[in-house]
Amino acid sequence: MQYRVLAVRADGSTLPITIEAENAAAARQSVARDGLSALEVSPLSAGSIRLSSLLGRSRTSRAERFDVDLFCQELLALVTAGVTVSEALETLDRKGGAGGTRVLSGLLAALREGSPLSAAMGRFPLVFPVVLRESLRAAEQTSDYGPALSRFVRYRRLSRDVREKLVSASIYPVLLLGVSTLVLLFLVGYVVPRFADVYADMGDRLPAASRILLSLGSFLHTQPWVVAGGAALLCAGVVATVRSAAVRSAALRGLRRIPRLDAILRAAEFSRLYRTLALLLHGGIPVASALEVARGMLPLHLARQLDSVRAAIREGRSFSDSMAVHGLSTAVADRLFRVGEGSGKLAEMVDRSADFHEEEVARGADRLGRVVGPFLMLLMGIVIGLVVVLMYMPIFSLAEAIQ
Repeated sequence: MQYRVLAVRADGSTLPITIEAENAAAARQSVARDGLSALEVSPLSAGSIRLSSLLGRSRTSRAERFDVDLFCQELLALVTAGVTVSEALETLDRKGGAGGTRVLSGLLAALREGSPLSAAMGRFPLVFPVVLRESLRAAEQTSDYGPALSRFVRYRRLSRDVREKLVSASIYPVLLLGVSTLVLLFLVGYVVPRFADVYADMGDRLPAASRILLSLGSFLHTQPWVVAGGAALLCAGVVATVRSAAVRSAALRGLRRIPRLDAILRAAEFSRLYRTLALLLHGGIPVASALEVARGMLPLHLARQLDSVRAAIREGRSFSDSMAVHGLSTAVADRLFRVGEGSGKLAEMVDRSADFHEEEVARGADRLGRVVGPFLMLLMGIVIGLVVVLMYMPIFSLAEAIQ
């Protein structure tokens, strides 16, 4: 469920935040982890969520324009060259880097007040992800931001690669389906009505299927607004699916009923979880704390499983056993986790698990694209061919009558 939280920063200023949480207490805890205090917590109704998605984006538009990836890359280049963090931020502020002068000025002001970089970023929770802030907080113990920034840049690049592979695998089927639908609408809405004029005198002698097709074509030809309205509703449905967490969740549940697709989506979720844990563990963050940070980046069903893992670890069970018992590891990941625990290189083994599952996602998406594309082409070819046959079927009947 989504909650609207009025949070208070350390300097006394307020910040409205919309977050996803199980209940109000969980929403307060999530805000507290970001170094903020929750002044008011109120659930968002469905109407409020739709209204905020349409009209309430002005508060976050500036944050969305801030390029965190570019900022981290530029900051990494300056820090590794021996430039201090304050000097690097001043340089980026003068340069106008990452498209966020307001954010950079706020970071500089916080640093001049004596706050560390992670705490300064905590003043902009909508801009800087919690995993970055926690990694830098761990790095501040040694005052060496370079490795933490380097790992975060790699983490974002690899996470983006997984997402792009899934999107790329879906582009061709979507384009094929869209073009085929346009061709079908052209045939039924433009070509079929021309045949209706030719067959007007045949009446009941037309085959039933042809009469239905001709009636449909004539209706679409005389009522083009029906087609326009249907297209508008379809676009609205796509937009609602993209924007609404509830609709996306329902759509994913439907897609998960397909075994092959469920395996790909699960591998993608595991790769993201393992990559996040590896980033945090490499920074020296304890396992229980890393699991708590990673929880906020997972779907609700996986977040609940992760809570069970944290509880098991606090009871004294090992990380590998806890992940296996609660369904958050595969056979390969479980083996790598056990090797990492035995050798003291758990972060490296978790990272390798993420690599393995990302490759599995890439292979699965490629295979799925090779199957779905030809299947859709065959299906739409059959539908379009059926329309053409139904259009010419009366002509075949006339030819048989003449003979």
